[in-house]
Amino acid sequence: MDELRAELLAAFAAELAEHMAGIREALADAAAGRPVDLREFSRRTHSLKGAARAVDLPATEAAAHAAETILLAAERGERALDTATLAELRTLADAIEDGARSDTKQEDAPEATAAASSTPTDRVHVAGRHVERLARSVHDLANHISEQDRILEMVEVLGAELADMPATQDGELARRIARLVGSTERLRREVGRQRWALDRAAANIERDAERILLLPVATLFEGHERMVRDLATSQGKFAELTMEPIEAEADRRVLQALREPLLHLLRNAVSHGIEPPAVRARAGKPEGGTISVLPTTDRGRLNIVIRDDGAGLDPKAIEARAREAGLIAAGAPTPSRRALYALLFEQGFSTSRTVDEVSGRGIGLSVVAETVRRLHGRVRILPGRPMGTEIRLSVPLALARQALLLVEAGGGRHALPAASVDRVLRLTPDAFDRTEGGAVLMLEEEAVPVAELADLLGLPASEAPDGARPAVVIEGSDQRRVLLVDALDDVRSLVVGDPTAVAADVPLIWGTVLLEDGIALVLEPEALLAADASGPRRRPRIAPATRPVQRTVLVVDDSITTRTLEKSILEAQGYRVLIAVDGLAGLEQLRAGIEPIDLVVADVEMPRMDGFGLLTAIRNDPALQALPVVMMTSRNSPDDIERGLQLGANAYVTKQEFDQGTLISVVQQLV
Repeated sequence: MDELRAELLAAFAAELAEHMAGIREALADAAAGRPVDLREFSRRTHSLKGAARAVDLPATEAAAHAAETILLAAERGERALDTATLAELRTLADAIEDGARSDTKQEDAPEATAAASSTPTDRVHVAGRHVERLARSVHDLANHISEQDRILEMVEVLGAELADMPATQDGELARRIARLVGSTERLRREVGRQRWALDRAAANIERDAERILLLPVATLFEGHERMVRDLATSQGKFAELTMEPIEAEADRRVLQALREPLLHLLRNAVSHGIEPPAVRARAGKPEGGTISVLPTTDRGRLNIVIRDDGAGLDPKAIEARAREAGLIAAGAPTPSRRALYALLFEQGFSTSRTVDEVSGRGIGLSVVAETVRRLHGRVRILPGRPMGTEIRLSVPLALARQALLLVEAGGGRHALPAASVDRVLRLTPDAFDRTEGGAVLMLEEEAVPVAELADLLGLPASEAPDGARPAVVIEGSDQRRVLLVDALDDVRSLVVGDPTAVAADVPLIWGTVLLEDGIALVLEPEALLAADASGPRRRPRIAPATRPVQRTVLVVDDSITTRTLEKSILEAQGYRVLIAVDGLAGLEQLRAGIEPIDLVVADVEMPRMDGFGLLTAIRNDPALQALPVVMMTSRNSPDDIERGLQLGANAYVTKQEFDQGTLISVVQQLV
């Protein structure tokens, strides 16, 4: 458990104790016939629900949500606080506490196991922000090392000038000049040797810093065998999970992001793939199904193949449900198999006709696709051989260092993740076919669209050279595209940095890399595949390389857990963060004017003054009315959202959709 996680759980424990004391008191008052403030009672369960979501305690979140639903019904007069209702609320209060305790123990268990099986020198827990600081220090060191080139050049110039001095009759002066020339040459060699040693030391430091974030890939698959067996049993099936061993390590952030998607895929294989024993017997299969996981690593990528020997994909059923959902237009021809299977990853798509705890909502595979996309990976679903279904996903082993293909287009150098490059070609004009939608290139009987990379980036196109042109074929989960470029430069393993320091228009940009002669933008393959090559050119806005002004954000929330989480996220992005415990305290802080505040992030449900009241006060104050305000709440009803926007909120983020990227993206757009 890293330091932030420990800090959040400590904050949540304090918040849980405070709210549970109030909840128990309210239950005692209701049982004794004393008046109960239902709004305050509901607010406490609502705050616990949001706080539990922030620290990923689903059992506590679910119990708090159920209690809040009962209390909201009581507020509306739809339900009385009778004996049965109070008994249900007491049970839910117990579940809130039990869920927090059991989930926290479960969270700590893997680390306790690791600690028990490792010596103190084998593994230590390191906060991610410390590693990021170390990486920045390494980059600073690299910049200082690059200054050695300038010093070496100065020494060489000095030596050349001394050597070119005209000979004189003064023997002593000539000898002194000769000694200076010799000393300069020795200094040049020493500077060169030191430069080589510094380069080697910096490379070792950088490599060792990256290793701090590594964990065994095998930890991603721990404990899933029982889950598969239990889930199959609950559905009247038999299933066994087999996994190939793997010794590799990967970035712990990658492994953490893949945990939930992997569970989705395994649940999906049991629910949609493995058939009941009687059905399997009629098909000549063993009564028990098999799900296999085959992880491998190759050229900086973690590749995972998940296979089952179940019923397999039904293209006709997939097409029928896709047409029902409007994913295939009426009258449109049947898509290719690759495109058809890719529809399974669309939000809301499900071939299940029933909704239960594990299937039917159409969110599982879309979560997988979105997570893999955020990791700059790709995922495909295919028919199994000889039966069943196969899912292949590929993500980088590390988030920072990537293998990149450097290309030239539109007068500048750009980088493409090598994992997204299907092939490189040299193409003559007669290699293309012309269609109504533009030029295409036939590859394996597939018409792959062709576009100028400069056009997609909104850059001025270079003059087309005579003869063949270099081209890059990039691929995503469901399509490919040919990008025409001016030149292919090199393939390198480089550290990818944050793009926001140099590029404000980021949809096509993944990050940046530092090259010898400046910065190159790393392009986002999925965005390039979706970009419109026929529309108006959009030039990326490049900010000058000046020191950015630090912006100040005021976070207003009565939940200490939520405040801590949002403060950590924003500070990690370079923002200065002030906090207030409710709307009234936030308004007082704004009106005091002691410190300039650039943006407010406010919860809706708060005591004394809620978020809507704070927003109204800000918009009615001439000195504050232009201040951007982001509303955050667990209540995502259209009426609440419309009310917030009508009152003048600049953005409205529901906590069901909240993640680190969402908050940062919204804040960056407003300040």
